Amino acid sequence: MTKYLLLVALLGVVWWLWRATRQSRPGARPERGAPPEAESMVRCARCGVNQPVSESILADGLYYCSAAHLREARSDDH
Repeated sequence: MTKYLLLVALLGVVWWLWRATRQSRPGARPERGAPPEAESMVRCARCGVNQPVSESILADGLYYCSAAHLREARSDDH
C-alpha cells in the first residue's frame, strides 16, 4: 500500500514541476484565451427588457425581445 502512495506522490510532484516550468517560460502563451468581446445591449420597445443585439428583433428602428412583442406592438398601432 505504501508503494502506491509513494507512486501517487511522485506523480503529483512531477506534474506540479511540469506545470511550474511550463508557466514560467518566457513568451509562453497563457492557458486561457482572450475573453470574448462584450456585445451591445438593447432595450425591448414593448417590455423594456435588456438583451444582446443578436437575440433581439429589429423592426421599424425599434428592438423587440420576441416576435410576440413585435406582434403586440404592431397590433396596438392599428
